[in-house]
Amino acid sequence: MVNRVRTEQVERAKRVDLLDYLEAKGETFKKEGRYYRHTEHDSLIIRDQMYAWNSRGEKGAGVINFAQMYYGMSFPEVVKDIANGSFKEKERPPSAKTPSEPYRYPSHYEVSDTTRMHQYLTQDRKIHPKVVNWLERRDYVAQDKRGNVVYKWKQQGEVVGADRQGTQPMARTGDWFKGIDKNSPGNAGFSFDIGKPETLYVFESAVDALSYWSEKKEDIQNARMLSMSGLKRHTVSAEMNRMNREGYPPKQVIIAVDNDPSGRDFAYGLKDVLQNYVNQDGERVGNVDLPKEKDWNEQLKKNVVVEQPRAKESQPSPAKDTEPER
Repeated sequence: MVNRVRTEQVERAKRVDLLDYLEAKGETFKKEGRYYRHTEHDSLIIRDQMYAWNSRGEKGAGVINFAQMYYGMSFPEVVKDIANGSFKEKERPPSAKTPSEPYRYPSHYEVSDTTRMHQYLTQDRKIHPKVVNWLERRDYVAQDKRGNVVYKWKQQGEVVGADRQGTQPMARTGDWFKGIDKNSPGNAGFSFDIGKPETLYVFESAVDALSYWSEKKEDIQNARMLSMSGLKRHTVSAEMNRMNREGYPPKQVIIAVDNDPSGRDFAYGLKDVLQNYVNQDGERVGNVDLPKEKDWNEQLKKNVVVEQPRAKESQPSPAKDTEPER
């Protein structure tokens, strides 16, 4: 198994021409103006060192990111693969690119009164109140001065990025604000652990992760819940690598994205890639779990509406305020 690579190998891999590398791997493209379109996957286009696979919501730059996304290779595997081959190198422009600033979480935007956050998640989205309380106590979610829900991307206790979701429609447009903090890393996302993570659950959004847990809270144990904030295969690859580094290699990866054409295409495409991976027990790790409705929040809301009349009829005694974590 490839684990370590040298710095000079990484630097060379970053300079390798993306199109030359892919053609050497047997991929074929058709030139269209200033970009190249893949002959088999017509929504996959290459321009200079940039790529976009529009049907799967994948965008990025460079050979390393592409190979991780497309071939499911780990970072060291890509670097070693390039080191063992002979590829053209892309000329860098004369002006040096300014490095991106590191992410700094703006904690001064947080407020102590999280009423709007709780109302939005529990009343509008029907997330189980115990799930919201559990996440808030562990500092995974917060409310900012504008009333947005903040989903913190935490790694080893450090906030490395964040999603923000509006809790009320914006006055001018009627749209709901949704955004990712500036300088949040492109290969990370909102995640949290339930027990010691053995299974990685993958979602398109943070609210879907919360909905899934609310829907199946009795069944989920020893899991890491990950939101990709879209359909981003490289985010899944990065999270699997992080779990390996932390000593929790995933025994299973459950792909629980939206039940729509792009979601299904992504889910079964990723499952095919994951067939190349086996866990420590020699089992393949990829499985798909799609909702019956469009997404997991729609399914949760539908099921909550069905359950409410039964709850009124039975009138059970109040349950103890136990945490959803088992």
